[in-house]
Amino acid sequence: MNFNFWPFSRQRHKLPEPVPVRARFIRTDAVGKGDLRLQSTLCRLGRAPDNNIRFDNDSVSNYHAEIYYLPDGSFQICDLNSTNGTWINGKRIQSQMLGNGDVVELGEVRLHFRVDHL
Repeated sequence: MNFNFWPFSRQRHKLPEPVPVRARFIRTDAVGKGDLRLQSTLCRLGRAPDNNIRFDNDSVSNYHAEIYYLPDGSFQICDLNSTNGTWINGKRIQSQMLGNGDVVELGEVRLHFRVDHL
């Protein structure tokens, strides 16, 4: 999948840089799952063990979505052609900017996005 509108190129041979702001998901579909923190400028979500954030739920694709921390300090989520889609605030998306408080759904997994500025 190649997207030309991202203002940076993905360099797979380098490790992603640490995120300079604190961003996290609060999982609300399962009790006790807690905060899921974004640790780098590129964060992949899915069921496969090599994802940055992994979900043990059959409704989530192996490689479901990616979140990018952009140079202007914003976050963008992109669906990776997942089976059940990526939904933001009840709307199915292919790619969208994330805002503080957005509700993200990956299959049956429901997450609330939070940004805590330092």
